[in-house]
Amino acid sequence: MTEPLQYRLPWQSTAVYPGAHPGRMVGAGQLFNRHEPLIASPDPRRIDLRASVLDPFGGYRVRVFLQQSTVNVYLIADLSASMGSGNKPGILQKLLLDLADAVAGYGDKLGFIGCSGRIEPRWRLNAGRQHQTVIQIAQQLQTHQFNGLATALSEAAAYLPERRSLVFLFTDCHFPITQLETLLRTLQTHDVVPLVPSDLQHYLRLPDWGMVTFHDLENRGTRTLLMRPALKQKIIAAHQQRQRELTHCFRAFGMEPLFIEEAYSSRQINQYFRQRAA
Repeated sequence: MTEPLQYRLPWQSTAVYPGAHPGRMVGAGQLFNRHEPLIASPDPRRIDLRASVLDPFGGYRVRVFLQQSTVNVYLIADLSASMGSGNKPGILQKLLLDLADAVAGYGDKLGFIGCSGRIEPRWRLNAGRQHQTVIQIAQQLQTHQFNGLATALSEAAAYLPERRSLVFLFTDCHFPITQLETLLRTLQTHDVVPLVPSDLQHYLRLPDWGMVTFHDLENRGTRTLLMRPALKQKIIAAHQQRQRELTHCFRAFGMEPLFIEEAYSSRQINQYFRQRAA
């Protein structure tokens, strides 16, 4: 049985509407916040007799609690040419559907922003409870022809609400580190979860000997190399070094990346949130 995707917030939502996450609004919650005079919070059911006896002014003191609140969840997806290779489109589609189910369960709102050379209206969905629309977007991604560069990723923040949101960033980061730094700088006011599909398994499956043609999907170039053990190890080492550089860049902005290998499952993301909360 597939494990449902679950996400946890290490911060308090400022949303007014009651939900499933820690919030800052005073209301019918379980998290004690402070004492107030009865006249300020006229709810006799929450009178604290001990605090009232200790009140130097002889007034009644009332326990005030914080309610749990909703949160906006967004998936920002890289739709550039490199994201059309391997099983990346399938991972993106599955991730979107898993998020749709999770958000519906929490009572939150889900939005989607797909980016390549520009952000097309068909790949932009404001946060809401539009489950059927999300399913339609997932179906369109199944037949979408990924193309172009990921230059519009840095524009995605303009479509996010000002209130802090939980943002899943799905990209293989096949662009310069300076571009990634610019992107992360625009998202600093939000809680960003970077999900990076990895090509490591593809490189591990390269033959030790033989002619191999590499295709640059974004620049539409090709290069044929005579593969040999030393070159294969050099390619793998370069990929691993790139992952270390990406990890360092994300951590510099207070974000911990999750590198997704071929076998994606919601359990990976659940484990990610459990480790982040530890």
